Order: sequence, then structure tokens, then C-alpha cells
Amino acid sequence: MPNRKFSGTRGEEICDVKQNFVFVKVHKAGGTTATCIFQRFGYEHNLTFVLPMNINSDIGWPNIFKREDFIPSADGTFNLLVDHTVYHRKLLDHIMPPDTVYIAILRHPLAQLRSVFNWYGLAKRFPELKGVRVDPVASFLKDPEKYQIPLVARSKAPHTLSKNFMAYDLGFPPGLFDDRSSVDEFVQKIAREIDLVLILEHFSESLVLLRRMMCWKLKDILYNVSPKNLRKYTKPTTENASLVEAHRRWSNVDYFLYDHFNATLWQKIQDEDNDFHQEVRHFENVLQSMTTYCTKAILEFEVQKRLVTRRARAAIKKVPNVTLVTTWEVNNAAGRQTIPRTAWHDQFDIDPHLCLKLRMEWQDWEYVLKKKHKLMVKNGSDTVRSAIQFNHLKILDQTLLSNVFNMTYEQDVQ
Repeated sequence: MPNRKFSGTRGEEICDVKQNFVFVKVHKAGGTTATCIFQRFGYEHNLTFVLPMNINSDIGWPNIFKREDFIPSADGTFNLLVDHTVYHRKLLDHIMPPDTVYIAILRHPLAQLRSVFNWYGLAKRFPELKGVRVDPVASFLKDPEKYQIPLVARSKAPHTLSKNFMAYDLGFPPGLFDDRSSVDEFVQKIAREIDLVLILEHFSESLVLLRRMMCWKLKDILYNVSPKNLRKYTKPTTENASLVEAHRRWSNVDYFLYDHFNATLWQKIQDEDNDFHQEVRHFENVLQSMTTYCTKAILEFEVQKRLVTRRARAAIKKVPNVTLVTTWEVNNAAGRQTIPRTAWHDQFDIDPHLCLKLRMEWQDWEYVLKKKHKLMVKNGSDTVRSAIQFNHLKILDQTLLSNVFNMTYEQDVQ
């Protein structure tokens, strides 16, 4: 990995910026935070995304994707894919350029399982766990097959949420979980094919490695430190060692993957220049400074939103139901924050519009990217036009779309 520094009086880059890449977005492993980084990068560099035909962030998932699962591009070529898809290298190579870089992300398997339990409400899916309130994950791992087998028998899905879920996203077939030679071959295959696996527990180090590998600017890897797709739940401060071992026996492939690529990450770091950890500390300081600035640059309000129409209220003669909705406003009076030049990047500014882009959720980016894609694809089937009409916004509204992206908001026509 060459030294990704700057030279000359204007900070010229001495490496080639890589813009063609696939991000294997593993479920509940910090993938949404990384995806928002990549969506912003692609937008800022006017790149063409492989975008899902549906309103979710899935391209074929949980099945192997096919052409009908993504929106065609104007010229048939793509630069990047960052939505959920089951990793299948031959299919991806078929639609991506030859120089595509492959990136993935992993998380400690037990932490990932706890997030899966919370997000998908798994405790409610297992009848025996419905009354367990202290630690349903620990109760599950005492006898996972007792819970798992009936659930799988009822489900038509090709995967299981509670066993080797990360391995499934990376393309490992569930029927081979107990075949050690297949597991070993799979880990080595992923090691050969994926250029960098980010590790959520070492996210800063992972992103700095990514920046250097891709020859990106530090500004490109900035992100909102508040977790994306967050549903709060109680997490133990430390995990019981016997619980980790029980989970390791149950979700063996995920642990083989995590152990291998966590070690690989630190080997890559060891191969870097001596200033790597200095850059990581600098990156974290910039994130902290940027977060403080952005709390002033983007103002948050709670407003009441009516839940029923005026006609409906007149008909039922009831007080209108309301809910509190968070809205956001760009504060241009906040000015700009300047990050001085260093050995790793040239001087750059952070402004309120950048703060808004960092705060955006994947749904907001999906809308912006599909809206932009609509301008590129002039003609298309009704299915394509309907897919591009994605409008499930989280942060953006009509004013922000107009002021920041010069776009108008279109109501759902589906």
C-alpha cells in the first residue's frame, strides 16, 4: 500500500484516486454508517450507482441478485454498489469495471447478534423467549437449536438471522456451516477477493486505511458519529467469556471470519508508515471538532405534525391527533470551519451544507441518488420509473432539497 500523502505547495496527490468499488454491506455491523460515507462520496464525484429497484436498500437480497433487481444506467456502466446484496463475485464482476475495489465490514459476532435481536425483534419470534426480559440472547445461546429449528422450519427465507448471518451476506451457504474444510476455504476465498474488510470495533483505523488505499481525501471519510439506523437497547459493558464461547460454537463461520480479518486489519496497519496512528488521532480530533461545529450549523427542531386530514377530522368530529416530528434547518450564520493542511491532506473547509450531508440517513441519500439517476435515464419502463420515485425521507424536506441539492420534492406516485 503506497504512502498516501501530499506533496508540493498545493498539496498534489501522489497516488491515483479509486472511484470504482463495491461495498458488501453486512447486516447490523455498522454498514449503514459506512454506506452513507460512500453515498456522499459517489454523489460528490458524480458517480453512477447500482441502485435497487425496490424501496428498500436491497439489491436482490436475501437472494442472489439478477438484472431485474437494479435500475439500469444510461450507458450500461456503473461505478459503485453500496446497498445490501449477497456477495457473488462472478455476478458483481459481470456488471462492475475491471478495476473495481471490493470492501466489506464485520463486527464482533456476539455484538452483531445482540443488534440483530434488537432490530428484528427476535425474542418475540421465539415463543419461549417472549417472557424473558433480562438477557434473551444469553437465554437463546443456552440451547440455540431448540429455538432455531422451529423458526427455520416456519420460514421460507434462504438464511437465518441468528446463525452466521454475516457469513451469509458474504456468500457462504447455510448448509455448510458444519463443514470445517468448506469454512476454511471460504475464509481464504474472501481474503483473496476482498481488498479491505473494515472492522466496526476499530472504525477509525479502518477508515484511515481505506482513505490511504483508495487515495481519498480525509474529507471524504468524515461521518456523523451518531449511529445510523439506531434502535436503542441495553448492551452489557463486558461480555461473559462462557457466553462468547457458546456463541462461537453456534455461529462458527462468523467467528472464523471476524478473527481472520481483525488480525488482517492490524497486519495492514503494521505495514503502514510510522505516522499511521498519528493520522488516526488527527482524524478523530477532526471528527470531534466537526461534530461541535455541526451542532451549530444544523439546527434541530421538534414540530407538531397532524396525523389525520382536515376532512377526516371534520367527519369524525375529534381533536386531531398530532405527533412530534424532528425537522432540520441549515444555519448559514455559522460560517465555515477550516481544517488546516497537514502531511495527510490539504486545507479544507466544513460548511453547513456538508454538515447536513453528514447528518442524512441512507433513505435521504437514496432519494437524492435516484432523483439524479432519473435525469440520466430519460426513458424506461413503468417499473423503472416507479423505482426511481423513491421518497421515504428522514432528514431532508422540500426546503433542504431545494437549497442544498437544487432539487424539487416529488410526491409518491406508486
